[in-house]
Amino acid sequence: MVIMMREAINMPSLKQFHILFVCVSMALCSFLAYWSFNHGFMPYFYLSIITLVGIAFYGLKFYFKIQELSL
Repeated sequence: MVIMMREAINMPSLKQFHILFVCVSMALCSFLAYWSFNHGFMPYFYLSIITLVGIAFYGLKFYFKIQELSL
């Protein structure tokens, strides 16, 4: 039943969704950094930059792990 629903809806795989989620999270962190810098909220700016770097590191690590496992 679940397999039939997945084929009917044409849902993305978990890997594709994960990569998309990481990219969207990075875009939101970038926007928060831009917004907080323009409004003078420097602690939020630094926190969003640190989070952006962390998510980028995680995304690259995930991507290379997927390539290594050839999924």
